[in-house]
Amino acid sequence: MAMEIVLMPDADGSGDVIEFCLQVGDQVSIGDSMIVIESDKASMEIPSSVEGTVVEWLIEMGDSIEKGRPLARVDTSVETQVELKTERSGNDVSDINVERPIITNLSIDNTAMISVQSVDAPAKKVVGSTLNTPLLIDVVGSIYAGPATRKFARELGVDLSRVTGSGTRSRILKDDVKQFVKHCLTQPLDNVASGALPGLAQRGIPTFPEVDFSRFGPVEERALSGIAKATSAHMTRCWLNIPHVTLSDEVDITDLEAFRATINPDVYGLEKKPTLLPFIIMIVAKALRKYPQFNTSLHVDGERIIYKDYVHIGVAVDTPAGLVVPVIRDADKKSISELAKALADLVVKANARKLKAEDMQGGCFTVSSLGVSGGTGFTPIINGPEVAILGVARSSIKPVWDGQVFIPRKQLPLCLSFDHRVVNGGDAGRFMVMLHQCLAQIGNTIL
Repeated sequence: MAMEIVLMPDADGSGDVIEFCLQVGDQVSIGDSMIVIESDKASMEIPSSVEGTVVEWLIEMGDSIEKGRPLARVDTSVETQVELKTERSGNDVSDINVERPIITNLSIDNTAMISVQSVDAPAKKVVGSTLNTPLLIDVVGSIYAGPATRKFARELGVDLSRVTGSGTRSRILKDDVKQFVKHCLTQPLDNVASGALPGLAQRGIPTFPEVDFSRFGPVEERALSGIAKATSAHMTRCWLNIPHVTLSDEVDITDLEAFRATINPDVYGLEKKPTLLPFIIMIVAKALRKYPQFNTSLHVDGERIIYKDYVHIGVAVDTPAGLVVPVIRDADKKSISELAKALADLVVKANARKLKAEDMQGGCFTVSSLGVSGGTGFTPIINGPEVAILGVARSSIKPVWDGQVFIPRKQLPLCLSFDHRVVNGGDAGRFMVMLHQCLAQIGNTIL
């Protein structure tokens, strides 16, 4: 029996032992993680420098170790290595068939999580009741993944047996877990037509347990409308798939309001003066041409960006039946009066529930205005597969310093949510600056 002592590598710093990746008797290869240490900055996996079988640990949980510290004795005899290689050649990781418990009819209760481990593994404390808890099965002995990856998977609720490893010898890496989650979330949600989202639980995302609210007082159940069901499912999909960032700003619209007051609707064939919304849509259309990264969609494979050479802008409309987003086509080619007419027509059709499918398709960017009804700001949810949305809140008079005195100016809050996979903060800032300048200097913008 040939023994070698594995030492703490020189380049891995120091820290306290927080996890053993192997047990006495386990076989190890060069590069396999042996322990996890934690410093004041981060945790890291310490790899093996030899191949063989772990015979004895020379450290204990919680020990503070530095470079050169003996970690374990490993049997590196030829017989051990032959046995290890024979086992690998006969049992490809991807071909292992693990019998897994079948779990059915479990309601979701994220107060507890059980991890089924090999018999020799140290038992972990189970917190909370197990009677109403989904089991997250993770058979340690049959899945090749490091502790950091396992912890990451547990945090996301991912079953590692369903993840294909891309590392050496099919080792599962963090990126593999991320790709698995991304793939799951881009699949069509279950039962979208009914508005139910059981697919969330199947993807490891805990849902709320069913509650009997009648225990606390009188209740009444009302069915969601078809529009509300579709909106619920779509908003959930958008929120789960898109990493949202929201940039907020206030725009001085004093001059714009003064200009709008001078418009004679009869001259332009309008029933009434145009609201702020047509002006905002016109300027957004100009900004989409100047900053084309906002007029894109991320391909479903996540590896390509689709740039659109047309500008169709969706406008969120609140109707008695629910929220709908009809689309104004070729908004960049329309005048203020044309935009006002198109918007008015769509609002009438939306409230009369006469919108056709094509009226709500092909949008590049969405504008959602709360009008006078509320709020100084909000976080609009991106209407995927678009990559940005502009929220418009309620305007108000505020004192603005002109260098000598405070003067009253009307300020309009704008909230730009964008997909951070496609748009970075600098682009969003420049986009918002253009909106700010054009709205504040509407005379120059129209000319």
